[in-house]
Amino acid sequence: MRLSLVSILSIIALILVIIILILIGLLVFQTATSASSISQSIQITTVQPTPLPKPSPTMRLIEPTTAVPTIIPTLTNQPTSLPTDAAVLNPTATPLTAVIDTPVPYGFEKSIGKSHQGRDIVSYQFKNGPNKVLFVGGMHGGYEWNSIVLAYHIIDYFMANPADVPDSVSLIVIPSANPDGQYLVTQKEGRFQPEDVKVEDTFPGRFNAIGVDLNRNWDCDWREDAVWRNQPVNAGTHPFSEPETQALRDYIWEIKPRAVIFWHSSANGVYAARCPELFLPALQLGEVFGEAANYPVHEYFDYYRINGDASDWLVTQNIPSITVELRTTKGLDWPQNLAGTQAALDYYAQQSELFPKNSAK
Repeated sequence: MRLSLVSILSIIALILVIIILILIGLLVFQTATSASSISQSIQITTVQPTPLPKPSPTMRLIEPTTAVPTIIPTLTNQPTSLPTDAAVLNPTATPLTAVIDTPVPYGFEKSIGKSHQGRDIVSYQFKNGPNKVLFVGGMHGGYEWNSIVLAYHIIDYFMANPADVPDSVSLIVIPSANPDGQYLVTQKEGRFQPEDVKVEDTFPGRFNAIGVDLNRNWDCDWREDAVWRNQPVNAGTHPFSEPETQALRDYIWEIKPRAVIFWHSSANGVYAARCPELFLPALQLGEVFGEAANYPVHEYFDYYRINGDASDWLVTQNIPSITVELRTTKGLDWPQNLAGTQAALDYYAQQSELFPKNSAK
């Protein structure tokens, strides 16, 4: 009887174990099913970004479709009194209104830098071809004011006749490289008329606001004891000591022009750059311009010693450069310079493959 009871208890225990195992299995199955349902109910949503509108450029070249304007914008807030020599040599003026990159019908204009007294040095560009030809007037400010007026005449002409600039060329004009010297003589910033030159002695306008001759401040055979004709002039403390020459140098490095042409007065001729030896591409450019403009062409300027000249410095940058000296201190030689300018533009349009690209640094 006792064995039977043990047997019964064993059977009951076995049944309980089986039941427990079944319950555990059911519990595990239910848990796994719930986890699968939860994971399927959770979805990660990827939000596709909405495409942004394409930005419109703040600077672009605009091809003229109608008659172009005939007036170049000028600087505002022009002072109304002529500074004394002391004020010019010790500038305390506050910076003037800045000129920013401005789209205009023929291309664009921009300030490439500022003078000692905070005046903008402005460039005007026509077309956007790869062969850039740069013209610079007014290196000697109000002393050679006719070179500035000539530059504005060139701007006006190509403003009215932009098609005369070949498509493979960019024509760039900086009318006044020494705006403080210009202001001393003309009492004007930007554009002025010959009748605005009211002072008898324009020589002080040759220099910048601290008395430096900017065409003796470039890094080609620079010397502290620079001269103009037979008298000493201030060449600055070292090459590119002046903000005006720094601005021009940096701009030339930036645009890497095929050629640079400077207008001066009044030695009546075209003078090729050298540093120290003759640079054949400069002489070739001089012959192109001089023949079209009916100027005598010279291998270099030899009337007196020149050191630290801008045109000569460009030889060190492998950039052809010439100096065009007007015939007088008041005339523009307009037909001749228009013909020479057009010939230079056409020359670089046609000769774009003749010379390798410049290595301006």
